[in-house]
Order: sequence, then C-alpha cells, then structure tokens
Amino acid sequence: MSKISLHGFNNLTKSLSFSLYKLHYLGDEDAVAYYNAYIAQQFCADKLNVLLTDICHAIGGNVLNVAKQNYQPQGASVTLMISEGAKPESLVAHLDKSHLCIHTYPDEAPQNNVAVFRADIELSTCGVISPLKVLNYVIEAFNADVIDIDYRVRGMTRNLQGEMIFEDQKVQNICDHINTGILEQYKTSSHNFLTQNLFHTKLSKKAIKLDEYLFNIPNCVLLPKQHTEISLQIQNHIDELYQARI
Repeated sequence: MSKISLHGFNNLTKSLSFSLYKLHYLGDEDAVAYYNAYIAQQFCADKLNVLLTDICHAIGGNVLNVAKQNYQPQGASVTLMISEGAKPESLVAHLDKSHLCIHTYPDEAPQNNVAVFRADIELSTCGVISPLKVLNYVIEAFNADVIDIDYRVRGMTRNLQGEMIFEDQKVQNICDHINTGILEQYKTSSHNFLTQNLFHTKLSKKAIKLDEYLFNIPNCVLLPKQHTEISLQIQNHIDELYQARI
C-alpha cells in the first residue's frame, strides 16, 4: 500500500462505516422475551464500550473520552473520542478529530420467528490512523450474516511541495483489505467511485450452519423437513438483506 509524504497535519477525513446484520431463529413467540434479554445482556453499553476500546487500540489509538447509553425497550450506543500516538496522560496529547461509535438496532417485531439484529459502527479519523485496519477485526468479532461497508475520504491536504492532494493512500476496493480467509466465507458485491474517493462493499454468508441460528432450540430435536424449512427461511432473509439497495 503506497503512502504519500504530507506536510504537517493530515487534514483528510477518512470514514469507515459498517452495518452488520445477525439473524436468529427463535422457534416460538415465547422465546422472544428470552431473546430480547440475551441481546440486552450481550450488547449492552458496557460491553460495546469494551469492544470499541479494543478496536481503538488495534489501530494504535487511545481513548480520550467515552459517552455511552442503554435504551428502553432495547438498544445501546457508545461513542469514543480517540487520539493517536502517546497515551493522553497530559494536555499535550494530540486530538486528531477522530471518533469511534456504535449503535445497535434489535428487531422489535421478529417475523415468522426470525429476528434480525443490526449494529452500526463508524470510525472517522484524521492523521496517520487508517480506519481500514479494523476491517478484519470487526468482521470476525460480529460474525455477521450480511455486512454493508462504506469507506470515504473527504477534504484536502498538502504534500511536501505544497500541492493539494485528496488521498493519502491508494484504495481501489475495500475487499483488498479483507483477509482471504474471511472473503472465502462470503459472497461480495462492490461499487467503487475512485475519482470521488467513495467505496462500497456488501458481504453475505455463503453457507448456513443451522446451529449458529437456532435460539434455545437443539438442532437434534428438529425433523429433517423442519431443518430444511428453517434453513430456507433464514436464507431468504439473508438474500433480502443482501439485495436491498444494490
């Protein structure tokens, strides 16, 4: 990956956004309350704060400030202000106009026993930090069924000769920055607008392993016909999420 020598502070704003969708099959209406409690516990603001802090450290950043909130009846949000380089133990720490945030959107009304959980994550940075470094970490952490990713670069900075430039690294496709092992698990669709520094990629799980979707239902109690019907139902939901707005 080529990099450009810049003069002074990098004034480019680089933003990476995820929408991650995870599906569960609840079995019956009685399971909805248990599912909602599970989501509230697994994706509460405190646990999301730990996840974002790990992402921040993975790209060489440090947390300056945290805002977090749980919502009723469900959902949570966390936002971190982050800096680069030395830990911010004094006022000389440099704030790079960088932030990292997450919002969750649990499905309030599961349809035909299928619940869709969505989490949105955005990392926006200036300076040396590249948001693309977190791609593999986030994808592996959520193991989502459908993933919608946007990357964009805005603004202008200057090189050492004082010339205006509009990118600090050459990016052709988001998939170029995702591990091969991850890409083998997903089918992908990409739309790239290089002259506008806009990049979009969508991923969808290739194979359904039913045990990963059943919520409080042992796979062994399902009849072969039920196994097939539930798998098809989940696949239809995944296809609909993947094809939306393509």
